[in-house]
Amino acid sequence: MRPIERDLLRFKEIVRGEVKKRAREFLTREELFGQVEGGVVSIPLPQLEVPKIVYGEPLGEGPLGAGPGAEGLGPGGHIPVAELELEEFLDLMGEALRLPRLRPKGEGEVTEEAFRHTTIARKGPRGLRHVRRTLKESLKRSLLSGEYREEDPRLVPEREDLRYKAPKAKPRPHAQAVVLFALDVSGSMREEELRLVKTLSFWITLWIRRHFPRLERRYLLHDAEAWEVSEEEFFRAREGGGTRLSSALLLAEEILKAYPEAFYNRYLYHFSDGENWQGDTPLALEVLGRLLPGLALYGYAQVQGPYGQGRFLSELEEALGEREELRAVEVRGREDLPPALRRLLGG
Repeated sequence: MRPIERDLLRFKEIVRGEVKKRAREFLTREELFGQVEGGVVSIPLPQLEVPKIVYGEPLGEGPLGAGPGAEGLGPGGHIPVAELELEEFLDLMGEALRLPRLRPKGEGEVTEEAFRHTTIARKGPRGLRHVRRTLKESLKRSLLSGEYREEDPRLVPEREDLRYKAPKAKPRPHAQAVVLFALDVSGSMREEELRLVKTLSFWITLWIRRHFPRLERRYLLHDAEAWEVSEEEFFRAREGGGTRLSSALLLAEEILKAYPEAFYNRYLYHFSDGENWQGDTPLALEVLGRLLPGLALYGYAQVQGPYGQGRFLSELEEALGEREELRAVEVRGREDLPPALRRLLGG
């Protein structure tokens, strides 16, 4: 191995170690949100600037070599960065945060035709000419016609001898998934709570897409009523009003009819502070009872509201806590994001 290759491997190990060490920090860095859509993530690599000692100048107080070098700055006063492919970055984050691998529930697959050049044809482009089969056909013809001479075994293929590699269609299964996010934007949800659940939904999307490249996403907002929005509107939602959790679940149930369980791995995530209108919880639990058997996972994250915790989390766990499709978690602050993410993904 050449020295430059050895140095490159060492550098990659440093970058991977930096991601694992700072995984919890990256989880809440909103500047990464825009980067990952491009498929490449920039990882800042803080370093110590090498102090410069000039002859004749006092070393100053402190240990030998301690100078005014600024921590974390590279040439030009900028923090050096390294780039990682999104897939590798997610794998490292998943390893550091112990995120579970997602497996298809049931079939959840579509089949598309994959073409491989495994057959032979008499016609085709010059670039796909099969030399060995062409010479074999030429030899057979020469032997049958008596033209072949051992003292001069050269073969001159004619048009009917030419053979070409040809594609053959082979069905290739692809797992696909759909994920629905429902967000409570009632007046009891403050700015900080909204930022927490939007961070969770962002990383949930990335992790599911890592396992299901064919992923469709739908976004719902609700207060007393529910409505569908675009991804952009979802991440900048600001609303107010009362809360009926059943409204989001009823709308999700209607939307999921377009995604048959036999062909889709279906995920539903619901974020709220748990404050629900009196009398609506039985309806919400009834709808969930119908939804759960057809879902790969239903994740419910309850955040700390301005008036304390709502009751829906405890009522949900009491009624449906034994269901394997259910993952419920309480999020009080940013420090709860890593375990909450792991739990909501099925861990």
